[in-house]
Amino acid sequence: MREVILTDIRRMLKVLAVVTAMIIGSLLAYEQLALIIGVLVGYIMGTAWYGIMLGRLWRSADMTVSQAKSTMTVGLILRLGLLAFVFGAAIQISVGQFVAVVTGFAIIYVLGMVLLIKTNYSNYL
Repeated sequence: MREVILTDIRRMLKVLAVVTAMIIGSLLAYEQLALIIGVLVGYIMGTAWYGIMLGRLWRSADMTVSQAKSTMTVGLILRLGLLAFVFGAAIQISVGQFVAVVTGFAIIYVLGMVLLIKTNYSNYL
């Protein structure tokens, strides 16, 4: 499991570097470079979300089904609280920053899930 996660993290960092360069280029072209802070906050929140999920998944592998359900439920509540807090703070600043935070979060979340699915799919075929 550790090897799978480490491989996914390396792949994620490579793709994330390319995507970030594209975002910075787009923001420079539209003279909205201040929104990069929102994207970075979204990256941090997405990384925390993904890390909490992987940690709970990792720990639940050695538990009974009922223990794993309760652990994953607590993790879901923590992640949704984090999501509500950061999105709420971002919408108070401006709509542009809110969209930037949501975009950064979505990039990390979708990228992480796609890589995790791809890795697990290739391991079973």
